[in-house]
Amino acid sequence: MPIRRATSIVLRSYKVGETDKLVVFFTLPYGKVRGRARAARRARSRFGGSLEPGTEVELTFFEKESRELVSVDRCDIVRSRFSVLGEPILASTLGYVSDLVDSFAPEREPNLRLYRLLRATIGALDARASPETHARYFEAWLLRLAGFYPRRKNCPSCGRALADEGARYLASEHRLACRRCLGSGVSLSPRAFAFVEAIWREPPDAVSPPEAPGVLSELGVFHYRLIQEQLEKDLKSHRVLKDLLRHEKGR
Repeated sequence: MPIRRATSIVLRSYKVGETDKLVVFFTLPYGKVRGRARAARRARSRFGGSLEPGTEVELTFFEKESRELVSVDRCDIVRSRFSVLGEPILASTLGYVSDLVDSFAPEREPNLRLYRLLRATIGALDARASPETHARYFEAWLLRLAGFYPRRKNCPSCGRALADEGARYLASEHRLACRRCLGSGVSLSPRAFAFVEAIWREPPDAVSPPEAPGVLSELGVFHYRLIQEQLEKDLKSHRVLKDLLRHEKGR
């Protein structure tokens, strides 16, 4: 069995058998890899906290061509966000962005830009920042890197600038047009367009929450509609984060 080493980010883990874990890693050189970490759930496991979601590790594993799962040998922690897991909203944001990568990334396809995006977003999660801002940031860039984010600047019907007029997106027609020409669909205000432009310009730790109320909610509805179109399913992690954010805003 060849031995391989890879800088990786843990996306998620599951219980399997009596003492093992099945772990999904997003690796820098190999893309998404699934592996079995034997005895990982024992009290004195050699893996310790290295298999927590969002943890960046130096992964050592063995694989056989006939097996889908690799055998996890070692996980040496490079960077841990264990402290984030104590804040429910931050932990849920981390779980959501990890879930998105697991859902969008094909098996064994390296993606340097997506790895850097995930690493930077996880690193920016902080109790002093806005988890909702980071979620919108990650959604936008994930969709853009996958080629699914509409980048149209002008209405296809009348030519008006969407950033000035605002727009609506009609999922049934995959159509983005100004609000004068399209009477139904997900609405996007000029302020939402302005915030998206800030997302394209700045790294995640430099983007400030929009001053105008409702912008993050607008983009959340729009982005998730695009995500649903591609995945054709709902993500439990999205519902959990949405409910926590709604509760936080209502306090």
